[in-house]
Amino acid sequence: MPNTKKAAKQPLMFRMLIGAALAMFAVFCAVSIISAQNSVVEKRKELAELEENIEVLSAENEELAALIASDDISRYMEKLAVESGNYAYPDERRYYDTSRDK
Repeated sequence: MPNTKKAAKQPLMFRMLIGAALAMFAVFCAVSIISAQNSVVEKRKELAELEENIEVLSAENEELAALIASDDISRYMEKLAVESGNYAYPDERRYYDTSRDK
């Protein structure tokens, strides 16, 4: 008789182990799917940012190509001096908002 009880417990224990393994596998699959979806969302955001950068750089490229085609380098140098070098024309007045610095 003791043999039959042990034999009866083994299939029950085996079924419980299989059930636990399947449950863990299902949880693993769910976590993997959620992780993949999050990754897809992040990659789509990155793609949108890159496409926006492409548009900005394309516009800048067209502007530079037009400048090169016109052979007017002095206009380009003047634009760079005013925009990035903070230069101004002799008769130009510039006003700066200092209230935001506080």
